[in-house]
Amino acid sequence: MDYDVIVIGGGPAGCETARIIAEKGYRVLIAEEHRKIGEPMQCAGLVSPRTLKIAAMPDAIIINQIHGAFVHSPGGEVLPIRDKEAYALVIDRSEFDRNLSQRAEGAGAKIMTGVRAWVGDIFPDETSVKFKSFGGEFTARARLLIGADGANSHVARRINIPTPNEVIRMCAAEVELKCSEKDMVHIFLGREIAPGWFGWVIPVDEKRARVGIGVSGRDKHPKYYFNRMVEAHPEIFKGMNFLRSTGGVVPIGMFPRIYSERTLLVGDAACQTKPISGGGLYLGLLGAKLCAKVAAKAFSNGNLSSEFLSEYQWLWEREMADEIQTALEYRNIYLNMSDKEMDTLIRFFNRPLWQSIISRYGDIDYPSWLAGRLSFARPWAERFFMTRFKKILNYC
Repeated sequence: MDYDVIVIGGGPAGCETARIIAEKGYRVLIAEEHRKIGEPMQCAGLVSPRTLKIAAMPDAIIINQIHGAFVHSPGGEVLPIRDKEAYALVIDRSEFDRNLSQRAEGAGAKIMTGVRAWVGDIFPDETSVKFKSFGGEFTARARLLIGADGANSHVARRINIPTPNEVIRMCAAEVELKCSEKDMVHIFLGREIAPGWFGWVIPVDEKRARVGIGVSGRDKHPKYYFNRMVEAHPEIFKGMNFLRSTGGVVPIGMFPRIYSERTLLVGDAACQTKPISGGGLYLGLLGAKLCAKVAAKAFSNGNLSSEFLSEYQWLWEREMADEIQTALEYRNIYLNMSDKEMDTLIRFFNRPLWQSIISRYGDIDYPSWLAGRLSFARPWAERFFMTRFKKILNYC
């Protein structure tokens, strides 16, 4: 047997899973299709302090601290939310990825970059993986396969996991842009600006920002909506110059199964993403710890059957299913809102009481906490959330 574990995908979830398993003495291979870990950057790099804590990252990874947001409605309403404490951190995402990969190597995992990998045969006692690189083709065998190969996971397709309920397509860029308030992000809402998702400006410093947009569906390319967002807000995007562009997709929903015979999925490949923001670092790292825990237990028991590995599904759902399901319910409300309702929503929240609650209890990892507080603050706020926001017209 060549390896105990082959991890396809060298992103944060894959490297963290590999590190934990390798630390227990197992032979682990990470196969990454890009030539450099962490490049190209396909993430806005905005995370909660909680994410850096779970990843045990040094403060040096932090580029900027975010204390609030300007939320722009389709009709021009602006909701400012600000807090004294930093609720989110802008990080060097490439360095974040490299740090995790170096730790995995330090634990004994082997990393191959610039290789394409696909699953060969899954036998009762091993799985074969085929690799292709500039140096040629070869095959390796492993007792366990872990798919950490992103939203378009080949491993997930190989074990007959259904496609995600929804996929968000993104167009993003790092740009030169004057950011007069570098501790405030901009969020843009609206069916004409970002159907099914939102646009963003995340300051890196006073002169640079990460700008992007996501869209649901395939009506038009995300770049079309990116340009519309820029044109609709000349006061924000004036003088913008592109430094580098990127894109990507984010799966939304929950898979009914993230395991199979001798196979586990983790990170975006397991749809471990936030339905409201699309962020996957925090959930992916949580998933990595659970995935590695079940893998190590399976090795100790000499049982890599689908039935035994199903404990991973149970642990994941116990940890995050309620939160994800709640977020999906609120997302569904958002998807059914008209632009007029979004305008009214922003106007409704643009009051000291609601601004105070949002700034105090807003959490990018656990949005249900804020929803609960809003409902608790006023008895009719629950109706406000559960009826597509139409009833708030009576209060404005």
